[in-house]
Amino acid sequence: MTRKLIIFFLIAGMAAFSVLFFVEGPGIIKEQVKNLKLEQDGFDINITWDAMDCNGYNVVITCDNQRTVLALQDNQYTIQDVILEKTYRVTVSAELKSGGVSRIAKSEITTAKLDQDMTVNLTQYEGFKDNEFRIEAEGKGDITFKSDDRDTASVNEKGLVRLHKPGNTVIRVSASGDMFYDVGTENVVVNVYPDELSEPKTPLVKNVSDTRCTLMWNPVDYAHYYRIYKQNAHTKKYQPYRNIKTKDLSVEITRDTGKYAVRAFAKVQGKKIKGHRSSPVKVKGKTEKAQSYSSAKTIRKLDRSNLEVFREIHGDSGTTVPQSISQTNDCYVVSYVNAGGTAGKLISYSKKDGECVSIVPCGNMGHANGATYNPNTNKFYIAKTHKEYRTASCSTYKGSSKQYAGSFSLPRVTSGIAYDESNDCYYLSKGNELYVCSSNFSVQRFIHKTARYNHAQDIGAYNGVIFVCTWVSGNTSYIDLYRASDGAYLGSYDVSIGEVESCIVDDGYLVILMNTIGNHNDLIYKTKERIAIP
Repeated sequence: MTRKLIIFFLIAGMAAFSVLFFVEGPGIIKEQVKNLKLEQDGFDINITWDAMDCNGYNVVITCDNQRTVLALQDNQYTIQDVILEKTYRVTVSAELKSGGVSRIAKSEITTAKLDQDMTVNLTQYEGFKDNEFRIEAEGKGDITFKSDDRDTASVNEKGLVRLHKPGNTVIRVSASGDMFYDVGTENVVVNVYPDELSEPKTPLVKNVSDTRCTLMWNPVDYAHYYRIYKQNAHTKKYQPYRNIKTKDLSVEITRDTGKYAVRAFAKVQGKKIKGHRSSPVKVKGKTEKAQSYSSAKTIRKLDRSNLEVFREIHGDSGTTVPQSISQTNDCYVVSYVNAGGTAGKLISYSKKDGECVSIVPCGNMGHANGATYNPNTNKFYIAKTHKEYRTASCSTYKGSSKQYAGSFSLPRVTSGIAYDESNDCYYLSKGNELYVCSSNFSVQRFIHKTARYNHAQDIGAYNGVIFVCTWVSGNTSYIDLYRASDGAYLGSYDVSIGEVESCIVDDGYLVILMNTIGNHNDLIYKTKERIAIP
């Protein structure tokens, strides 16, 4: 081949390559069908995509070996009466007005069986050892029953439940499903009460002043009130001294030399239950002075001029009510419970825009008056105490999924709980007492609140300071601050615009869960500026 001929072919090849590049290269961008979505709705699949200025759409639907080709004018289509547990693949292209066809959009969906609509004759049962009751349920497929704790309550294949030892468990009622409906499960919460309460441990004595002291004792599960006994110096018999009907775990008394003991009582379903008297503790008539506290003082008044509504939230009337707030790195998490304290929800709201991120139904929450989150364990801790069910039990939930992770006993019955990341400590509150606990909930310090003795709701924690939410009545509320290291009262925030339920501190900003008196709506408030802590 001559040299001129070779050069000719090279030039011709480069020209052809240039033509191909011009036709198919990045300089020519075809239109694209966007946001193709497939969503199952019962036995139908809804197909949608963004509308385009075109002459029409070509839709191809395939499932197994069947193929359907459609020419449509609208940017939507519904496949009716689909086969469940099958994969449907869809491609969509548009007939462009400029000529030709747009790029193809592809998507697929695997259909799932439908959720069960089960019916169960009850959701909760309370009783004593050897009590029996029957669970009746209807659903698609075979009905089966299983107890989470057979030692507490057992159930047979016909749904007959028999109660055994004191405690609480869940009977899980399942329907196996059929060719159309998936497996379904409903829970029946069972509480088994004891015939006799436990004996409290020997009470502890806390100094208050030269003439006053506080008796403290450990909680007894199921107790509704406690009775203090004092030994008669002459007869040596123990006589009733005082009933503590507030269900607190302490009482302040005049220092009077003698021996004191505690006994727990409860009344359940019309039956009076009592336990044995504790071992006695001796009280001396005089001791060293306790730390003195200044009178109540206001750090700052917080109202709608320096608070902003972060989010308005609503409970379901008679079903679930917001009770406490905690936080993760990116969300505020509110604990909701029903009136009986047998079921609830954890609802997460984005810190960025307040949008609801997730709603997770949760059992075993009790009243959820107190809640906190520990990033080190990646768990939520929720105090279960409420008026009808007094216990030191604390439920835990996984940080990501919010699923139940088990329960354990706190060292005290508590209505408020908070984790302080700055010192790896937990704080507990009950009535007019605070407890500083280690990371394994061992009590390190007891603080007797003096600023206010009204009912304490939940508590918050920030840099070694305990934030105690106190609702007095009506719209009168305070957040009292105590230093965890020595129990010193630091002052209070006056937030008298509703019933303060719970609070947290987020990067120096105070976040408050507030119930608006009169309309049953709750609000999450946030200070417009970082707060000042003494």
